[in-house]
Parts: sequence; C-alpha cells; structure tokens
Amino acid sequence: MKNTKFLLVALIVASAALWSCDSTDDTDLSLALEAPSDLGLVFNITQDNSGLVTISPSGVDVTSFEVFYADASGESIVLPLGENAQRNYAEGTYPVRVIATNLSGKTTEFTKNLDVSFRPPENLVVTVTESAASNYGVSVSATADYETAFEVTFGEDPVLAPVVFSEGDTVPYAYSSTGTYTITVTALSGGAAITEITEVIMIEDPVTLPLDFESSTLNYNLINFESNVSIINNPDVSLDNNSTKVVSIVKTGVQTYGGVVVPLGGPIDFSGPQNLRMKSWSPMPLGTKVTIKMENSDGTIASADFEAFTTKVGEWETLFFDTTGLDTTQPFSRFVVFFDLGGAPTNDVNYFDDIELADGPPILLPLTFEDPNRIYNIGTNNGAFSIIPNPVPDMVNSSNTVMQFVRPATGPNNYSLVAIVIDQPVAFSATTSFTLKVYSPRVGLPVWLKIERIGNGGLFQEVTSVTTTVANGWEELTFNGFTGSTTADLRNVVIFFDPLATTASAETIYIDDLIKTN
Repeated sequence: MKNTKFLLVALIVASAALWSCDSTDDTDLSLALEAPSDLGLVFNITQDNSGLVTISPSGVDVTSFEVFYADASGESIVLPLGENAQRNYAEGTYPVRVIATNLSGKTTEFTKNLDVSFRPPENLVVTVTESAASNYGVSVSATADYETAFEVTFGEDPVLAPVVFSEGDTVPYAYSSTGTYTITVTALSGGAAITEITEVIMIEDPVTLPLDFESSTLNYNLINFESNVSIINNPDVSLDNNSTKVVSIVKTGVQTYGGVVVPLGGPIDFSGPQNLRMKSWSPMPLGTKVTIKMENSDGTIASADFEAFTTKVGEWETLFFDTTGLDTTQPFSRFVVFFDLGGAPTNDVNYFDDIELADGPPILLPLTFEDPNRIYNIGTNNGAFSIIPNPVPDMVNSSNTVMQFVRPATGPNNYSLVAIVIDQPVAFSATTSFTLKVYSPRVGLPVWLKIERIGNGGLFQEVTSVTTTVANGWEELTFNGFTGSTTADLRNVVIFFDPLATTASAETIYIDDLIKTN
C-alpha cells in the first residue's frame, strides 16, 4: 500500500514537469519569429482615366497589412495576407505607406510612391455641322477614347470661356458675321493629358436663289443705274406677297434704261428648272413690260432680254419669264431688272421680290388651262385627265383649251375626282363663291368642289349640292355656301364627279375656267 502511493505522486510530479517544459518551448518559438521582411507594393492603374488603382501589398512573415492611402482623406485599410485594396485617385504622386505585422506583433513599414498620370484621349473625332436654319450657325459634337469631357471654342470671341460638353452632346453656336474661324475641340482626360483638334471653317452668307431679300445680315450689294433703288418694308402685304422686305425701284433722270443689278454669290445652277419667276408690283398701266437678263460677274457676258407683262395695277402678281434659248453653260451670276425698259421715266415707284428658277408660271386662280407653259400638279382617283383643245366650243365656253376627265364604268361610291394643287392658298370669307364651266353628257351630274389643306384632307371648305342642268353642252355652275373645318392654307382644289354614283356607266366630262367670285 505504501508503494502504490509513492508511484501516484511520482506520476503527478512527472506530468507537471512535462507540461512546464512544453509551455516554455511555445513562448520561445513566438519570440523567435523575425519581423516582416521583403515588403513590396504593386499598383495596377486602370486605363480608362477613372483614377481607379488596385493596391497589392506583399512580404515575408506577414499576417496582415495596414495600407495608408496617402491621399487627403487620411484613411487606411487593414488587409489579410493575399488581399488587395482599390482606391480612386486624382492625377498626382502619393507616398503610399504600408505597415506589415506578423503573429508576434512585430511590424515593418514600407513606403512607395504611387504616380497617377492619365493617358491622353485617343481617336478624337470632331463633327462640325452647318445649321439648316441659318448660314451663320454651326453645331459641334465629338467622340474619343479615354476622355472624361470635352471643351470647345469657336474662334470668334477670345475672352469667351470654352463650352464644356460630354460625348453625345451637341453644342450649337451662331456667328455674328461672315469670316474664317478656327474651332478648337479639346478632349480632357481628368488630368494634364489632353488631345486637341482644330478645324478651320468659313462662314459665308451668299446671295443665292430663290432670292427673297429677307435677311437682316446679308449685304445684297444692289447696283443701281439711272434709278433709285432700296430694300424696304413691303408696302402692300397681301396673300399674293406676304414678305416683309421687297426691292423698290424708281427710274430717274432722262434715260430710258434705268434699272438695277442684283448680284449673286456664285454662278446660277441650271441643273433643274431654267425659267424664271419674279413677284412684281407696279402702279403703271396693264401690260407694262418688265425685263430680266442675266450676266456674268463683271457684265462681259450677257443673256438675251427676257420679258413679261403686268396683268394687275397696284397689286402683287407673279410674272413668268420664258428663258427658251438661254445658254446655261455660261457662268451667269447676276440679274439685271428693268421696269418699262425703253420708256421715259415717269417717277412711278415699282417693287419686285422673290426671284426664283421655275419650270413654269405659278398655278393660280383662275384655272383656265390656256397657258402652255404652265406645268400642273394634278392627281386623280377612278378616272383619267388630259388637257386638250376644246372639243365643243360654244357661246358659254369658247376657250381654246379645256380639261377632259374620263370616268370608267365602275361600281357605286367610286369617288371619281381630279385634284389640282395651286401655289397660293385660297382666302375664304362669308361671301366666297366659285364658278366652274362644265360639259356633262347628262342632266343631273353631281359636281362637288372641295378645297383642302395639302396632306390633310380633314381641313377643308366644301360645296356638295351642285348638279348639272344641261346635257352635251357647256354650262356655268356656281358654288357658294362653303362649309368645312378651316379657312387657312387651303391649296388642293378637288373636283368630284358624281362621287356617290350607283350606276356603272362610263362618262367623259370637260371642265374649264374655275374662277373665285364673291
């Protein structure tokens, strides 16, 4: 029994001695760890000029890193071994400091400069577009890689601050005068790195056709000879000419050839229409001669004289000048306009406006189909038209030329019609009426007259209650009592022939002389 107790005590003592030995060994190993070494920092800067930097610390005998960003925030972040941090920097140099710590708490510091320098924007493309509304206007847009924004200056006002814009924006600008200007577009990177493109543009405001004398900035450079000439406010604004500005001309002195030269910015383009139209206002007698000729820039080459004759006194009208025989290969770049060329000066004040190239005279009321130069814009439905010699002239209609409409044999509600677009809107009032000469193959042919807005037949004035009373002979129908949804901008004249017909008989009908009356 004595021996057993001794053995138990011995075992306990031995065990205690063994535990004491292990505890002493652990403490010694921890204290023996070296401080972190071989510290490093890797900076990965994104190439999109956002300033985003990935910071990756490394080292030996490290359990964690504290990374101090070294920017103005004073912030830091603790990272386990093997992890990294991300931070957005502005362009500049930053002394990024890292403190590495091991298991025993020993630390080592390391500092490395981070240089953030944005790359210049690349592939800069600048688009300068002329304004469709003004010869003085432009707009600028741009695209680029690695840009953060754009700036543009337009080269007119040196103290004007650049306009800052983004990709996808369009910057408009209006110059105050003609001239040569340098547009500069700068692509910004967010730092010092930039890319720049300059583009030289010329702002011109040439005098071109059609010529309306309305510009407040354009110098028309009118040249008068034996006359007084000026651009003035329209003295007779009307449906025939609602322009604000027109040219006034008065022959002076004793010469019979007083006129005015109207220069253009360059040679006339004759690739389209080659005849001329011009609005005229004259107090002189009906049939007064108005003359236009064309010349090159110095007057050494001239066309023949082209003449038209007034049909109104003290009212605006549009004159047509047939230029048959004109040599369109010549560099004609100015007009010469005369009123009553060859006649003695009378001190009458004449006006003109709106010179333009045209295929033919304007299509205006009354519609008589007599002028072979007129080119009509005519459409039909369920029928065919042609302009032909009057097949049955009589006392009611002795005209030389009429319109023929052939309606085929079709079913009910066929809406046979002819539509004629005129160049001037019809002015309606409570007393407006029209007359139309009609040759019908039968009594009781319903004829409707509708005048509507082009592109919107729901805006119109219309009469649907007129029928013929004569078979195989001309008669004059009267249309009054118009009803509709508007009286404004109505230029499409539509004439229906028995549009709700319930029979299928083919018919040939003639019409002529659509005249507005009151």
